[in-house]
Amino acid sequence: MPQVTAVPAPITPDRRDDVLDAALALLTEGGLKAVTTAAIARAARCSKDTLYLLFEDRDAILAALVQRQAAALNAALAASAAAATPPEALVAEGASLAALLTGEASLVINRAALADDSGRLSQILIAAGRDSSAPGLVALIAAMRDAGDIAVSDLAEAYATFFGLLVGDRQILALHRVPAAEADHDAVARRAVERFVRIYGEAGVSRADASPASGRA
Repeated sequence: MPQVTAVPAPITPDRRDDVLDAALALLTEGGLKAVTTAAIARAARCSKDTLYLLFEDRDAILAALVQRQAAALNAALAASAAAATPPEALVAEGASLAALLTGEASLVINRAALADDSGRLSQILIAAGRDSSAPGLVALIAAMRDAGDIAVSDLAEAYATFFGLLVGDRQILALHRVPAAEADHDAVARRAVERFVRIYGEAGVSRADASPASGRA
């Protein structure tokens, strides 16, 4: 009887997610040292050949894991920007960002990065995470400026201010498993936007009052 060769399962987006889910589970259970391509292949129940068709190496898997979170945040940003005024969109996006940064997957990845002496995972986090999502928030701040809601000359500084108002020590406390005093991300984001507008609105008024033109009849 002729031998039948098994036909490999097609590589689908779901299969890619299976690999990323397996990597996250290994990272959660054993830290970065547990995340090897062999272990991921076993956990995802795929061959290493299939794994390498999907991802070049372990770093590519970790980058894709971070990018998957950033993609969800960016999709939320696009939806918010299309459906609301810039301040309301910033509230919605701030809530999504606060939820992401204190969510279990993000905390697992960040804890692993802090324990990684090579610093490689930290580099991946910054490049695939923060650097991917920050431009969307900066664009919302620019839209608020253009609409006259705030007076901003340095968008990077304004973004850093908003991020500080939104996150504060919430992520650090979450990394150390300390419960947040305020668990309502929407409320946290709305308060951050209100304070942000107050800071930059008042700064804009102060600059206008101090300008030579303000003393003219």
